[in-house]
Amino acid sequence: MGVSGHDIGLKENMIIKKAYRVTEIISTSKLSIVYKGENLHTGENVAIKEFYPFEIAIRDLDDVTVINRLPSTKKKFEYLKGNFQNEGAILRQISHENIIKYIDHFDENGTTYIISEYFKGNTLDKYIKEYSLDERSRLLENIFLSLVDALTSLHEKGIIHRDIKPSNIMVDSEKNIRLIDFGSAMFYKTDNKKNIFTTPGFSPLEQYSNEAKQGVYTDIYSLGATLYYSLTDVTPLEVSRRLIEDQLIEVRKLNKEIGFVMSKVIMWSLAVQSSKRCFSMKFYLWAISIQKRTKRINSKKRE
Repeated sequence: MGVSGHDIGLKENMIIKKAYRVTEIISTSKLSIVYKGENLHTGENVAIKEFYPFEIAIRDLDDVTVINRLPSTKKKFEYLKGNFQNEGAILRQISHENIIKYIDHFDENGTTYIISEYFKGNTLDKYIKEYSLDERSRLLENIFLSLVDALTSLHEKGIIHRDIKPSNIMVDSEKNIRLIDFGSAMFYKTDNKKNIFTTPGFSPLEQYSNEAKQGVYTDIYSLGATLYYSLTDVTPLEVSRRLIEDQLIEVRKLNKEIGFVMSKVIMWSLAVQSSKRCFSMKFYLWAISIQKRTKRINSKKRE
């Protein structure tokens, strides 16, 4: 039985940097613990993300300091910590209404913390369950236009997210969204070092190599996969299973409410070879616009 975040996380009311109070644990992953917290200077709620690689870390005797568990994993610990620090540095350079708002990042207690806005909502994979498949096309205009806008802004800064998937998109009750988790993000034009981060079904072929060229088309694949899942309830086939014979079923065959153009753009985005893939977010703006227009025409015909 594994150790939970509640067993090794920071205790309630713990204060870090003399500025942020920990109030509760929100979630855990292999590399971090996320807490809800309070900004002591403003009284606002914040999200506190603490670097804590569960497999190789442990709390010191003070129950606060994070230390590497074994000498043999010291290099790995420092390497992962460097990636985490990079996440804070990248977030600091981003300002967009649909991307989680950066507040602060710093080293303390032997680890690194990233402070961001506290956004109350559900991850997209949970949010879409509120809609039947016949209603999912509404998400294109209500949710995905905002996501396309956020990604376009990122790409203009030379940044690719590299981990777009339903669990990294938050949606609140007013249909506002936030793109979160920039742990895999990189400046694709200048960063030569490409760490391998993958999610089966959502990551393109080039992300399985630290040598392959990556770019805007890398995020476009993951966006296409996220749309595919959101509109069909089916996770796209893992890319390695599509190399010899591609049996990925077209979106329209899984959801008849999705128009021809929208379906084709999603499938184009999911091309295995990056050279054959959709290369611009503008195609999504075009496809969503056509989907909206077609739906309006069909509604009038039914009246």
